[in-house]
Amino acid sequence: MKVCLAQINTTPGDFSGNYDSIQMGVKYASENRCDLVVFPELTIPGYLSQDLLYNSEFIESNFSALQNLVDLSRSMSPGLHIVVGYVGRNEGVGKPFTNMAAVISEGRIVGTYQKQLLPFYDVFDELRYFEAGSTINVLDINGLKVGIAICEDLWNDKDADDYRYENNPLDQYRAADVDVLVSLNSSPFVRNKPGVRLKKIAPGSASGMAIVYVNQVGGQDELVFDGGSFVVKDGKLIHYSDELYDNSYEVVDLESQNAISAPEVLTSTSRLVDLLIVGLKDYVEKSGFRDIVLASSGGVDSAVVCKLACSAVGPEHVHAVRMPSIFSSSHSSDDARALHQNLGCWDYEVPIEHELLVEELNRLYKTNRSSANLVSRRFHDDAYLTVADENIQARLRDVYLMHFSNAFGAIPLSTGNKTEAGCGYYTHFDMNFSYAPIKDLYKFQVMDIAKEDPKIPAHIWKKPPSAELSHGQTDEGSLLPYAVLDPIVMAYVEDYVTTFERFCEWIPEQRNMKISGDEKTLSTWLTKDGSEQDYRRIVSLIGKMEYKRRQACPGTKVSKVAFGTGRRIPIVEKWS
Repeated sequence: MKVCLAQINTTPGDFSGNYDSIQMGVKYASENRCDLVVFPELTIPGYLSQDLLYNSEFIESNFSALQNLVDLSRSMSPGLHIVVGYVGRNEGVGKPFTNMAAVISEGRIVGTYQKQLLPFYDVFDELRYFEAGSTINVLDINGLKVGIAICEDLWNDKDADDYRYENNPLDQYRAADVDVLVSLNSSPFVRNKPGVRLKKIAPGSASGMAIVYVNQVGGQDELVFDGGSFVVKDGKLIHYSDELYDNSYEVVDLESQNAISAPEVLTSTSRLVDLLIVGLKDYVEKSGFRDIVLASSGGVDSAVVCKLACSAVGPEHVHAVRMPSIFSSSHSSDDARALHQNLGCWDYEVPIEHELLVEELNRLYKTNRSSANLVSRRFHDDAYLTVADENIQARLRDVYLMHFSNAFGAIPLSTGNKTEAGCGYYTHFDMNFSYAPIKDLYKFQVMDIAKEDPKIPAHIWKKPPSAELSHGQTDEGSLLPYAVLDPIVMAYVEDYVTTFERFCEWIPEQRNMKISGDEKTLSTWLTKDGSEQDYRRIVSLIGKMEYKRRQACPGTKVSKVAFGTGRRIPIVEKWS
């Protein structure tokens, strides 16, 4: 059996664009005399369509595109079967819609399948919309028994998630003795997940079954889909799709392929960078922008964001603005300028002056001299918060960057990372704007990217990280060493670790995954006097900063749990 793996980039509601990509795959499969062409989950409407589904015209457009595909199939090669995802209507009791796959051949829908396992964790909310199916579907295609599954249907087989379901579609298909199981997927990237997919799904084919796994590519809001479509047979990998940036249509003959090794690139920093570029590129271009503007401080975070931006849209469309204050060091401006020259993007310098502004603001606020007035009382009690004088520098940068965006039509990027977001160590300058490409990266991941890119001057990542809001200020002096902060935030957010004792147990459990940029510093800190008190201080800070994170812009999700739609914590609560 010849199968075409149509790994494409879909967009919610882009019925014409999605259909064009489907049509190209169908024609390619027909020209290559394939028996099957398989597309990702919910191919026709795009994934995640979310509450767009409640629009009746949206659903009708989905059905119209499905019918157009049926009509197209009449002119394709005899025996070609098209497997495509669409939204169905649930006519009975339950949720209004169904997550469906249609099998189309020679002008007819010859079979349908309704997804059985509907994820409702992390970023997934399929139980909000879809009614679960309860039966499998086996078709006879070219003399072989072929089953259809959709994404989560394969993941209840080996206790792959903490989420448990009553039924196991993969087990049902094994009992039905199918020869080929086709799976349509829209599985977003998470660190280490590509390898986990292979490890968990490949053994399911050990009984002589071939599993054809087709995943989508591209960015969608906070998600990025890494493709990685593959075929496993008799428990062995026989094909893997490496393409990330474009639609790919790859033909696999299930009878003539030999076993191959999984690509090493799956866990590399370069692969992570590629996915961050894909997520940013699609967010910018699908939002209708061509140009990007960002604040470039000479620090490692803004340097990595600048590098990603140049790779995503081209350096000629990237506008990097240096905004030094009286506290900015000369080397920071020099580092940023050298970076821009290396990358080839546009460089601007717009100095900010905040001291006179603060003085004038406070003069105006002091006009009400009543002793009951908040301003009067704070000045009288010497309780004025001078940190506001420092932070107004960042707020001015916010204003200047938004002016550039509004005036010239460039999408503004944020430059904050996950460790800082966890601790609330940012102002709107860092985490507001339209998109945050490194929002889900810990500091050590940012540093790893910077160290591997020769266009980022080494001095940028070698110097102590600092927001330069006052003389001699450093980030680690205000918080803890990033080698310690990174794992604290990771454990708290991704694995819900909230006690020092459990944190000490958690660290050795992560031996197969990097959690810190300097494990020696982390180990030394664990045994120091006062480390438990410092741990409690940071954990308390993470809990208190939820209100700030809720106001932050979206960013590419690459971890198990990110600050975004998949993490739902009350803003006002008394537990943390």
